[in-house]
Amino acid sequence: MKKLLIGFVIATLLIGLVGCASQTAAPTVKVSQGFGLVNTPRLGPGKDDTDTQVYSINQVFVNALFDAEGKIVALYIDELEVATPNYDGAGMPHFSGFPGQSGYNNDANHDGVVEGVLVTDNDNFQAEINGWVTKRERGDSYHLNTGNWATQMDKYQELFVGKTVAEVEEWFNKYTAANGRPLKDGLTNEQDKAKYDALTADEKAMLADVTTSATISLRDAHGDFVGAIKKAYENRVEIEIAQ
Repeated sequence: MKKLLIGFVIATLLIGLVGCASQTAAPTVKVSQGFGLVNTPRLGPGKDDTDTQVYSINQVFVNALFDAEGKIVALYIDELEVATPNYDGAGMPHFSGFPGQSGYNNDANHDGVVEGVLVTDNDNFQAEINGWVTKRERGDSYHLNTGNWATQMDKYQELFVGKTVAEVEEWFNKYTAANGRPLKDGLTNEQDKAKYDALTADEKAMLADVTTSATISLRDAHGDFVGAIKKAYENRVEIEIAQ
């Protein structure tokens, strides 16, 4: 009888503790997390010394959080561009070929000259792949007219937080030129100029602020960033996080 009484007391205490824990548990909020990947082929950059075309593949990666209304809560964008074996420039990752297959022998001088052909061995293959860096990771070595690739993409991320995917697409359609770059004063293309001239003073001021930090195209052969954001939303899964 005494053992039963002790067991009853312990059970009662455990139930009380569980009840207290549930009352003090941190509140949660439901959001959706999505990852988007879009591949874009690019003609270029340039040709090698044998007049053979160089190509590259741009892979845009987007990780995003969306609230219950589909608005972007957090956004992170990166990109990997990999060139064909006959690329001999500096900076951009390139793929020389699989082990046991012929590949180009490009030296470290990056002089644009294709030195010949070799059989890619496994060590070179692994070292080359391990050495690939994203455009964010390239940092200041990927310098643009305004900042670098990472700082420009930071501006776009800041711009799109708080918008739905539909609103991002609407912004892109209304405020970018035919080349996918944000509109600005002084454009020579007649259609782009007319599109810019039709905007309000406030819209022009907003674009002036954007283009002081970000001028790269949001959708061209260098990458489809709008499409990758949309893909992230389409791939979203609901999660609960503590507030």
